Amino acid sequence: MVEQSAVPAECRIHALEMELKLCKQQIAGLELFYKDEKRRLDTAKEELASMKYHPMEERKTISQRDNKHVKRKKLKICNSCESLIC
Repeated sequence: MVEQSAVPAECRIHALEMELKLCKQQIAGLELFYKDEKRRLDTAKEELASMKYHPMEERKTISQRDNKHVKRKKLKICNSCESLIC
C-alpha cells in the first residue's frame, strides 16, 4: 500500500538529504572530540607512567615529622626538669 501525501516526494527527499548531512556533521564533530579526548588520556597515562614512586622517601618525610614532634616533647620535659633543679 502506497502512502499518499500532499508533500511532493522531491521535498521529502531533500529534507531527508539535509537531515543526513546534519547527522554526518555531528558524527564528524563527535569523532574530532573523541580523538582529542583520547590524545589527552594518552598524554595523562604517559605522565603517570613517568612518575616514579619512592616509598622510602615518603617514609623519611613522615619519620622526620615524627622526630621533630618527639624532640619538641623532650625539650619541654627538659625545660621543666631544669626549673626544678634551679
